[in-house]
Parts: sequence; structure tokens; C-alpha cells
Amino acid sequence: MTHPASRPLRQLKFLALTLALVLTACGGGGNGGASFPLIPPPSGNAPPDTTPPTTPPETPPETPPENPPVTPPTCSAAVPANAPLTAISAIQGTGDLSPLAAQAVTVRGVVVGDFQNTGTASVKLNGFFVQQLVPDADPATSEGIFVYAPGAATRVAVGDYVQVSGAVTEFGQTAGAGAKPDAITQIAGTSGDPLAISVCGSGVVIAPTKITLPVANESTLERYEGMLVEIVQPLAVTELFELGRYGQMVLSLNGRQFNTTNGNAAATHAENLLSRIVLDDGASPQNPNPIPYLSAPGTDGTRRMGDTTQKVTGILSHNFGAYRIQPTVAPMFAQTNARQPTAPVVSGTLKVASFNVLNYFTTFLNGETASGQTGQGCSFGTGPAAAGNCRGANNLNEFRRQQAKIVAAIAGLDADVVGLMEIQNTDVATDDLLAALNAKVGANTYAAVHSGVFGTDAIKVDILYKPAKVQRVGNVVLPTGADLANYTAASGRPPLAQRFSTVGNNGGFWFVVNHFKSKGSCPTTGDIDLGQGCFNLARIEQAKALNSFVGKLKLMGTPENDVLMMGDFNSYLLEDPTKELEAAGNESLLKRMPANDRYTYVFGGETGALDHSYASASLKSQVSGVSVWHINSDEPTALDYNTDFTTDDRYAPTPFRASDHDPVLVGLTLAADAAVTQPIVTASIPAAVKVGETYSVNISEATPGGTATLASLSVDWGDGTAATTAPGTGVVTHTYAAAGTFSVVVTLTNSAGQTAVQSGSVTVSTVVVVIPPGAPDLFISEYVEGSATNKALEIYNPTASAVDLSLYTLNLYSNGAAAPSSSAPLTGSLPVGGVLVLANNAATAAFKPPGTVINSSVINFNGDDALTLEKSGVVIDRLGQVGTDPGTEWTGVGGVSTLNQTLRRKPSIKAGDRNPGLAFDPSVEWDSFPIDTSAGLGSHTVN
Repeated sequence: MTHPASRPLRQLKFLALTLALVLTACGGGGNGGASFPLIPPPSGNAPPDTTPPTTPPETPPETPPENPPVTPPTCSAAVPANAPLTAISAIQGTGDLSPLAAQAVTVRGVVVGDFQNTGTASVKLNGFFVQQLVPDADPATSEGIFVYAPGAATRVAVGDYVQVSGAVTEFGQTAGAGAKPDAITQIAGTSGDPLAISVCGSGVVIAPTKITLPVANESTLERYEGMLVEIVQPLAVTELFELGRYGQMVLSLNGRQFNTTNGNAAATHAENLLSRIVLDDGASPQNPNPIPYLSAPGTDGTRRMGDTTQKVTGILSHNFGAYRIQPTVAPMFAQTNARQPTAPVVSGTLKVASFNVLNYFTTFLNGETASGQTGQGCSFGTGPAAAGNCRGANNLNEFRRQQAKIVAAIAGLDADVVGLMEIQNTDVATDDLLAALNAKVGANTYAAVHSGVFGTDAIKVDILYKPAKVQRVGNVVLPTGADLANYTAASGRPPLAQRFSTVGNNGGFWFVVNHFKSKGSCPTTGDIDLGQGCFNLARIEQAKALNSFVGKLKLMGTPENDVLMMGDFNSYLLEDPTKELEAAGNESLLKRMPANDRYTYVFGGETGALDHSYASASLKSQVSGVSVWHINSDEPTALDYNTDFTTDDRYAPTPFRASDHDPVLVGLTLAADAAVTQPIVTASIPAAVKVGETYSVNISEATPGGTATLASLSVDWGDGTAATTAPGTGVVTHTYAAAGTFSVVVTLTNSAGQTAVQSGSVTVSTVVVVIPPGAPDLFISEYVEGSATNKALEIYNPTASAVDLSLYTLNLYSNGAAAPSSSAPLTGSLPVGGVLVLANNAATAAFKPPGTVINSSVINFNGDDALTLEKSGVVIDRLGQVGTDPGTEWTGVGGVSTLNQTLRRKPSIKAGDRNPGLAFDPSVEWDSFPIDTSAGLGSHTVN
């Protein structure tokens, strides 16, 4: 879930649409954000191809006004001596920027677009557009210009003939090395040249200039900047990401645009960019209320990709990366891509689906949980928990909205087996979704395979199924060895396999759920974007590892060759990873669909399929149908569950915009098979416990399978002690004597010699005695982990008297060590309210204020290390958690981190944190500042 940064309320509303996608783990280059100019900066999907088409289309000549020549009204207002009467076309010039910038001018022309604000009730663009009545002879110059007229400026109306004096400026120009000119030329008042507006007449008509798409190159439309224009070609909606945020959408010629590697159209990425235009709303507020261009005012209103309009009339403006039309006539849309109220029919006796549930987490970004706990966090696999690791809902209110939509979508699919992607890496989240789903469709309709915690990401894949339609054959299976290593190297998300047999005829198949590495968060070297998104080489390796894993599944136990692979493969239909899977004999089932229905995701205004289904050679003939339920990718982002940036809340607990990916459905009619049974064991394996505490594993299912009986059931605790024998289902306990991370393995063996195994990891930590705050004493007041050797630590004396430092020691615990890796006894005396700064020996002067003590060993810390301040051997303050390695940093809510940041103790903190073994969240007691901030060193204050 990615949200754009807030956009200031400016005189014009033009967005710099450049989001760096944390496509996180979700989709085609990002969590749904992108840039949508005619020629955008590089996105997370693929770098823009700026090569023009082989045969550039003709640049249409500027169409002369269709109205007969008129004599302009007489303007009696004086022309200021320092602001000579100047043609608008001369101000615009032939380039991107005005040749008369910063000069005072006077212009005369017709108001063709009135976007003046009316107090606070009607906030538009804070000005109006003026076009000279008679074009000049140069088709490369524009005859229109924007007049910035805020506050109490003279009111004008469309058709007024006006005289305007002021200074020529460029608004919104992109800065930075190599930036292209990206601004709108305007006339504005300055302290030296105040704006003067005189209305000389009214009722003057200027016909719009006809423009056509595609344009020849990125600068073609500059000649129409500020002019009244009209596009009479049919245009389709191709991007809606910013509709609710900034009131704009992207329209394209020849229907919605497809990603060039999806196989739908021959158009290149560059040609797509030259065939689109942004339709804005003529207003500057963020989060417009009401959201423009929706089909209805209520919660059933929408605007979908592919909807069309036959004409767009308005002012052509240019800013923040896009040429856009500010409409002067409300465009009319045809709902040519209506919602599908029910899931498509795929026939067959069994339905299987895959659905990316867009970070379904029961632990939220604010540290709360769905069960009402606070101060909780999320883990990458079995790693340390922190709220900053969580994704999805910000709070309980958002989660309830998200849950209702996800449940509505899964219930609407009515599939017998459902593969999930982007669900929190715990069974808690899956069980929560399962309970909510069954509450809607009926008790015990669905069950979960209880896959546990696996992989090293905060999300995982999982499986729900209907016990009345299919039965599990054995436990879930994860890849091992090279298959696991090669698949998870890039993403940390292993595939999950479960064998099923159909109730009735025992028709069996393997179901394998996948989530390949996303295209986002691009590196600058190595596996960069070469036309198929970043990390394409990694996805190729994942495809090869998946083929190897599936080959081994087919031979496990009683052989089963029917395999259905589904999930979010983060690859379009004609890309290398999909070709790798097809080369192994698997059929890409989406290719059975009509070409223009083969999509599940929209990124950067281009549509394509990232979610797929692949049938093994023996399963192909048993596939009765395949389809995609287009409930998400076609819908505006503004209709999702999020409450941030929401003033016109169109939320409804329907399937529409439940996620950013569309679910895929496959119908199967499986041939009858001989009955195959395998034992199943299901157990909950908690991820953490303290030394000496009772650790409990709850075995909830122990099925020998078929006519076999239970031969043995045991739990190996992984610490070298003897395994515990369990008589059957129920709780088995153990007490760990030492700290560490151990693999817990539950093994069931039946009388036929078959085994079922479920495993998990537990982190055992030492018991932490919570020490009550003592008398006021020294504490750490500032922490700097700057660039290179710019590292420092500040200690503050809050007591009422000077302190003898010889009683104190500063200890460094590196990389999760339980014992100090370096110590620094302190010396001297620290006065009341004084500070002691310890700096790295090689730090720059800014990190060595007067009174600094140089100590290169203890101050040579990294963001994942822990520090304690001790008095006579007793910890009186700490930073980090002793004995725990957080990976690369200690993280907290709101991006507060110990990695490459400066942390300053909050003024409300008056005593140290005496609990070095407790989980550490730096956001609780520390304020964060950018890397290399040294201004606070040398002094500290408390409230």
C-alpha cells in the first residue's frame, strides 16, 4: 500500500507524479503508483523508451479559428511604460520557457478559461487563461497564457476581452541536473510589477484548436500551452491512480494501453506515451470532494479503465511532468467496461482461484492488533518483531474495512480451493480471514492448511479450501535445498504446495501457490530493468527452481502428475520467467482467454497480467475454463479501504477495489483416481519463549490416513534433548534451558510407514527482570550513526549535583552478542545539566564539540548493535536489545531507526531505560533526524 506525499495547495494543481514504488511485495513495479506524463521519468516498471516511432505521425497543423474575424473591443486602460504591449505568442516563444521571463509586459486577449477562486467555497486554479484573438504566423508559438490572479483580483468571465499587465514567470519548473523544462508560462504580479486587469468587452468567442493524438514527440504540444483545445478522437481511461488524490486521470487513444510484454498490442512503450493525455479537474485542492468523473454520487459510483469519451475540450496546460487538459466543458463518459457483479463462470466440477489480498495483516502499522493488543509488531519470518515491519492497514478501523472487502471478494469467487498472496506471515492472519469468511458464507465452509511461519519476508502465500469438495492428501510441502535457495534468494517467499483429492471420484492434483519477486525497488547495478522490469534475472531463477520443485512433487509418495501452479508471478505473459515455465511443458492458461481480457494489474497506465495459472501437461485436458474477475485493477484506487487522503469517502464493503490485483479462476473436471491417503499432522508452533518458561506446542490434527493407524507422534525440540512422545492431539510442553533459536519438528508416522511433518522455529531468550526506575541518574541523550565514521554518543546528567564518572562504563554489544564486544570506562566529573560526548576517533569536527572524549572502540557501532550505560555493573540505560540481532537496524513506528540517522532523546524522558533484554522500539523515547545531523551535540534539555 503506497500513498503519494502530500501536495501543497498551489496556484495551479499540477502533480509531480513520480512515486518510487515499495512495490513492496505487491505488484508490477510498485504498490500501484506511477508517473503518467507523456514522457515520464523512469518508473519502477521499465525505463521509458524515448525512441520515436519508426514512422512518426504527422504533426497536425494548428487549426485556425472557425469563427469569422472580429474587431476586438477597445481597451481604454493605459499601458504601463515599463510593461509594453506584447503579443502572447511572443511571450510564449518557440521553446519550453519564455524568452521574456522576468520582464514586465501587457497583453490583450480573450478569456478562454476562467479558473479563479471564489473565496474558500470554490477553490480552482486561482487564475484564468487568456488567448490572443488573432494567431501569429508561426505555428510553433502558443497564443494562450495563464494569468495568476489570486485574492481580490478583478473578476473575469469566459468571453471577456481583457488587458493584463504583470511580470512573465515560469511556474512549477522541475529542478535538478538534467531535468527537462517543465513549467507553465504565466503572467503574475510582483512587488515591482503588480498585476493589473481591465475588462474591455465581453461576448468574444474563440473556437477551440483541434489537436490529435498521437503526437510526434514530447514537445509537440508545447505550441498549444495555455490555449483552448479540443480532442475529438475517442479516448479511453487508461490510468486512475490519482483520481481521488488529485482529481486527474490519464486518457489514451485506441483504447486502454497494455504493457508491451503482455502480448496484446504492437505499440511500444514510447508509442503509448505519445498517445495519451492527462485529464485534470481544473482545481487545486488535494483529495477533492466530490471526486470528479465518477459515474454516480453514491458508493456505487465508479469510473473504470476502458471507459470512453468522444470529446475533450479545455485548456492545455503543462506542469510537473504532464501535458494536461483543464476542462471547460464537462466530458461525457460511456461505461464501456461495466462492473462484473458476479464472478465469471469457468465450468467444471471444481473451481480453483488465486488472489493477492494486498497485505492482509492482523497487526497494524500503529502497533495494534485485530484482537485489541497494543505495542505489537510484525516479523520477517521468525526475526524480531517491530511495528515498522507491518504492512496493510494503519489501524483497526482500516482493517475492518479491508477485511469486509477481501471477504466479499473471496465469497464472490466461491472457489473450492483458494491460493492467497500477501497475507501476514503467521497463521493468526489466515485464521482471522478464515473466521470472517466462514461467518459470511456459513460455518466450516472453508478450512486452512495451517502452513505456519515460513520464509524470510513479512508476507507469505497460503491456501484455503472447502472440505466438502476436496480433501488434503498429506501435509503442505515447501521446497528444500537448491530449489528453496534459488527461489527465495530474491524475495524470501517460498512457494507452498498442497496435494488435494476431489470428494466423490478421488481426482487428485497438486496445487502450488507462488509469489515471485516484484519489479519495484530497482537496483542501480546488476539485475536492472532491461525491458521486463527490475529483477527479471531473479524471476527467471525462481521459475527454474519452481520447475525443479514441481518435478519432485510429482514423484512424492504415490505419483501425481497433475499440477496447477497459480499466484502472482510478477511477470507479464511474454516475459522470460513465463516462457521458462511454458518450456517445461506447462500451459499458460490465461492464453485461452480473449487477448483484451488477459490482465490482472495496471501500472503506469499500462495494463497486463501479473497473476497467472499454469497447468502441467497431464492436467491441460482436465481444465474446463479460465477467467479473471476484473474487480480491482479497473477501479479507482480511491475506492479501496484506506482512510488517509479521504475527504469524499466512497468506501463500500463490496468486492470492488478489495485489492490492486484481480483474482484468477480456473475450472477443473478431474478424471477419477484411485484413492490415495497420506497422514496429516497440524500443530501450532509458537515463535518465541523465555528460558525456563513452559513452551507449549498444540497438536490440533493427527490423522494417520485411510485404514492406517497411528504408529508414533513426537516433537523434537531442536535443543539436543530427547524428543517428547505425544499420545495424540493436544498440548505438548517443554522447557528450554538456554537461549538460542531452535527448530521444532512434529513428526507423525503411521502403520504403513508413511510420515507427516510440521516444523517451525522458536527463539528462546533469557528472562528479563523488569527493574523499576531508580533515582535520577545519567542517561544517553543523543545517538548519531552518520556517514562513514561520523558516529557519536552523548550522555546527560539530569541530577541535582555533579557526578563522578569513574563509577560508569559504556558497553557495546555487536551483532546480537550477549556479552560486551567493547567497553569504555568513563573518567572525570560531569556537572549538573552537563553532557559528555563520545565520538569516533575519525569523525569530523562537527561531531566533536568541546568536552568530547575520543574512544574509537565503543563508538564504532552500527545500526544493529546495542549499547548499555552501566553504573557499578548495573544497567541504568540502554539503546537496542542485548542478545538480539535485528538484521540491519532497530526500527520503530514512523520510520524512526538506528540506521544512518541521528536520534535525540525526547525532552519528556528524564531517566534511562534499565531493561536491556526487552524488545527495543526507538520511536518510544527518541526523535529522529537526518543522517549526519550534529547540531544537537554538546547540550541537552528536558521538560
